This record gives sequence, C-alpha cells and structure tokens, in this order.
Amino acid sequence: MSQLSDYLGALQRFGIRPGLERIEALLAAAGNPEKLYPLVLVGGTNGKGSTCEFLARNLSGDSRVRGELAKTRRIGLYTSPHIYAWNERIRVLPGEGRFEGTISDHDLDGLFRDAQPIISNVADNLGQPTEFEVITFLGLWHFARAGVDAAVIEVGLGGHWDATNVTEPVVSVVTHVALDHCDRLGNTVEEIAADKVHIARSGRPFLTAERRPSVIRVFQNYCARIGAVYAPVAVPRHNGDFQLINAATARAAEKAFRAQVGWEPALAKSADQPSRPVPGRFEILERAPNLVIDGANNPDGANRLAALIRTEQAVPRERLILVLGILEDKDYAGMTQILAPLARTVIATQSNSPRAAPAESVAKAASAAGAHVEIVRAVPEAVQRARQLAGPEDWILVTGSFTTIGEVPVNAH
Repeated sequence: MSQLSDYLGALQRFGIRPGLERIEALLAAAGNPEKLYPLVLVGGTNGKGSTCEFLARNLSGDSRVRGELAKTRRIGLYTSPHIYAWNERIRVLPGEGRFEGTISDHDLDGLFRDAQPIISNVADNLGQPTEFEVITFLGLWHFARAGVDAAVIEVGLGGHWDATNVTEPVVSVVTHVALDHCDRLGNTVEEIAADKVHIARSGRPFLTAERRPSVIRVFQNYCARIGAVYAPVAVPRHNGDFQLINAATARAAEKAFRAQVGWEPALAKSADQPSRPVPGRFEILERAPNLVIDGANNPDGANRLAALIRTEQAVPRERLILVLGILEDKDYAGMTQILAPLARTVIATQSNSPRAAPAESVAKAASAAGAHVEIVRAVPEAVQRARQLAGPEDWILVTGSFTTIGEVPVNAH
C-alpha cells in the first residue's frame, strides 16, 4: 500500500479546502456509487467513531455483540482518523480480526489504480482533491463494489463542508457538540452546532444525544427549516463511561434506520454495555501492568477520559503513568491541565506528525499543573520508559492524539 500512502501523505499539504465540488466530481465520474446503498451519516465533536462502530456491528448482525444471531448483512463502515494504516478507515462488516473487515492492501491498491484517472481529471479541472476527499471517495466506491447492504459513515470535520456531506443519508446523527476546530467551525458551541447540523436531511430523522438547551435550539430550528425530523436520544446514566451513551445512540440510530429502509426489527437487543472495545478508545493492549491507548485529542475528550479513569476504572493517582503527546493545533495546555493531575508521573512525548506539539511544551504545561514530568521525545521510547517505571498493578495510559497512540510499539499489540 506504499503507493497510496505516499500519495495521500503528499496531499496532506493541501489541508482542508472548503467546497464539495471536487468530491462531487470524483463520485460522479465513478457513477455515483454512494447512491447504490442506504447509509447513516454520523457527526459530532466526540463519540462519533464509537457510535459508528457500534451501529455497524448492530446492523451487520454481529452475534458477539447482540447476544443471539440476527440476520447477517454486509455493512460498510467508514471512519477517521486511522491509528496504524489508511486501510482501517474502510471496512466491511461482518468480518474477523481486530479490525474486522478492513480492506486489504491488495484491494485498496487496486481501487486506487482504478481511481487515478478520475482523480487526475478532477485535479486538472477543479484543483487537487485533498487527502480526505480522496480517501472518502475510495471508501464510498469500495462499498458499492463490495455490494454492501448499507453503510455507516463518520463525518470528518464539522458537517456543512465535509466531504461526507455529499451523501444522502436516510438517518443523520450528531452525537455531541463541544469546542474543537474553533478556527474553522466557530468559537461557541452554538456556532459549531450550526455547522454540524447541516448533515440533516429533509423528511429524514436527525438524532442527537446532545442535552444543552442552546445547542438543541440550533438543531430544532434547522430541522424545522428544512423539514427534517428532530429526534432526541434517551441517554442512560454513564457513571464516567461515555461509551454507554454512544451505544444508546447507536441503538436509536439502528431503530430509525430499520424503519426508514423497511428492514425487520432487530432479532436481539444490542447489549447495554458494549462487549468489545473500539480500537483506540480506552483499548487495553497489555496486562500487568495495564497498557491502555486512548485517542482523546481535545479538552472535551480529555474530560471524558478523566471521568472514566476516576469513576469507571477507579485508577488511583499513584497507580497511573501518563504518556502524553498532543498536536500543536489542539488546546494542548487545556488537555494537559485536565489529564496531568490524574497521574503520579507524566512522560511528555512527541509523535512523528508535523503537527505534533513539542514535547517540551507539553512538559511545561504538565509541570504547571503540578505533575512530576519527564521528557522522552520518541513515543516508543516513552512507552518503554513508562514500562520501566510501572509495577504489575500499575496503569500506563498513552493518549493525546491518534498519531501518538499509533506509534506505540508493535510488540504491545
């Protein structure tokens, strides 16, 4: 897959470019494959990736989650960002393995070869598509070629101008709204909500687990204006485990989807507590000591992770070693203030991403929060240092960004 990886890596310099004309042209040239299957579009500041995972499992009839065998269907699952490889973003469930149904290197390279003339033509006429537009195009096209019965698609950023918003979802979901990407989406949760709600569609359900009145008013006003059906999700008490809310949102979306497309009701109720973790979301890789990775990458995600550590996992401060690497365009000072007090030692690190905040900056913020801090710039070496410091009953938490957790040494998986 090196050819595609190199190509997409080079496209990252184009960043985020507003406008849907390039992704629309890519899909049109391939015969609009996204129209060949019904889909659910899921946005939100945090929780959207987990909600997509749970929803795809439910719709595919995954018996390991549902408790008894339901009718098995092929469900496309498109998520971002990836942890280890681009393949992870494009999956077809049901499947086996840690990343079930992940597109193979062979199939992804073949898909890319077929797509290259289309991409080149669009680049010549409309400007170079971004890396997210290209991988979104490949994912939507792959699902059609794979003959999926439906697809679950995660929004990349915001909603209005996101490449995934060229689709016509039969159900739209916004999990939750918090301050993130303020330079692009707005400086208040209401402004951000006004961008995210653009994934709603006339005559179709729009679901949300959001509970703040000011955000709900934004959602309700937009839905009323376009004729979408606003549908709040009844969320359970979570006691620090926000995956319960994500699972409840997925169940509500599943029910709405089945009603929209005429599928039979689920044969078995989805589990109240997800039985298998979502990759990169409080994923335990090793025991004795416990080595955990979590992709929390903004203050809201850090608060959710902190609540999980304190309540659901009840990890005492003297048992936790925090390996922390954050991207510079995120609020790394705010995240560090939330996470650093949880641990007896913070190891400030720095992923290979060009967007990574310097380890020294993370260390300075952690020291200001009163933590005992070490600096180990390379992520693999930082994890090894944490292992040296940890006893068998301790916890090592690697977090701050998906680029950081993706560099945890392979022998840890």
